[in-house]
Amino acid sequence: MVQTDLQRSFAERALRGKLSHSQAVFRGAVQELFPPSHVLLPQINQIYELDLAYGEYRSLDVESLIQRGAYFWSVNGAPTHHFRICVNAPDQVNASARQDRKNFFAANVFAVGYATHGLFPYRGKFHPQMIKAVMNLIGLKPGDIVLDPMAGCGTTAIEANIMGINALAYELSPFACLMTRAKVGVLDTDCSDFPRLLKHADAVYERFAPYEKRLIVQPTLFQSGGEVTPIDLAEAFPRLSPAMRELLLLCYLDSVGYAARRARKTPRDLFPDLLSRYLAAVSAFNTSQVELALKLGHSQVIGGDARSLQLADASVDGVVFSPPYSFAIDYVENDRPQLQFLGVDVEGLKQNMVGLSGGGKTREQLIESRVGNYFSDMESILRHCQRVLRPGRFCVVVVGSNTNQTGGVSLEDGLVQIGSKVGMPLEFQIMREIEGIRNTMRDEFLLFFRKPETGKGGEARGR
Repeated sequence: MVQTDLQRSFAERALRGKLSHSQAVFRGAVQELFPPSHVLLPQINQIYELDLAYGEYRSLDVESLIQRGAYFWSVNGAPTHHFRICVNAPDQVNASARQDRKNFFAANVFAVGYATHGLFPYRGKFHPQMIKAVMNLIGLKPGDIVLDPMAGCGTTAIEANIMGINALAYELSPFACLMTRAKVGVLDTDCSDFPRLLKHADAVYERFAPYEKRLIVQPTLFQSGGEVTPIDLAEAFPRLSPAMRELLLLCYLDSVGYAARRARKTPRDLFPDLLSRYLAAVSAFNTSQVELALKLGHSQVIGGDARSLQLADASVDGVVFSPPYSFAIDYVENDRPQLQFLGVDVEGLKQNMVGLSGGGKTREQLIESRVGNYFSDMESILRHCQRVLRPGRFCVVVVGSNTNQTGGVSLEDGLVQIGSKVGMPLEFQIMREIEGIRNTMRDEFLLFFRKPETGKGGEARGR
């Protein structure tokens, strides 16, 4: 990879992903690595991006690079599908949004702001563009199956489906399952009802209004296992597909979370504008899908625990996931209103989440307990990933850690040790600087584990 090949010339600062694209040495590396026929996207400015782009260039033929490449504007004069999808995408922010938020999406249009990735902002999600490149580097092709055992907001599944790859998305949080189902389900949908939905946005909101009392914090009810009757979305929206019904629910829950962060704004005030943005994003991608004749993959979203995957041995072609950044972000508290609305036992879920379980009388004891439980859970998860992965294929784990919150323990180092222990040694790694949550973590690591090939007698053998 580039970080190995050019280590001496780029030195430590460059290797840490902080070299500006505008500097001559970076431009020189681009010219050295890629022929003039292969034009990179204009927003590439970090070494990890150059690393992934070079990996794609080495791994894919010209046709595949045009159809599935993540970091190229054009190849042999032909715009890539990624470029065309991104430039067709509408703005993902409100006109009234803070300028720094507008600037972030403008600067990352090719990284995060396309297809359905931008629907419902989710802290700590990894860049879809990066995941596209990762799947290219590990040799996933249309028709293959990729597993994300901790699916979160569905980034891997969405990106895989765009590339024609089938996805299995495991997730413990019912709200995250809803997000993923909605966002992958509308990648191929009938948009003819969208004008009517926009015209009657207030009426759409009214279908959810009777359930608003669920948003009031009632810890006793939910901790004691009190049941909440599920919303009958089919009855509320009989003319719409299941995916569109869940998209409307997701939009409503987005308005709830957005209103909590806005002074003097209610979910009812914000819902019409959010609905407009949701439908514009879905419509834009469906237009691109037709124009590019994309053959989408399929996703199966499974509500389950990554520590006990109910999948057959050697049944997937790749594993790509990011364990929750629970030491830096409490996802359950972040999603509490949405989880309560769905009738989830929030405290029970929190105790089952990787990185959140543990106890102690002092902060040091709490950290030690949580870190120990985290590595125990991750060993179970990686053992299952190794089991379900076909021989010779890759498991990629994207992880970052804040050593202040882990008692000085580097999560990436611990995972590398676990990978070797469970029979998936580290093949290589890529480091990137985290953007957007610098106050909690600084660097993120892409760990490429590989399950050894199987010898003639059935025993595992290394490369």
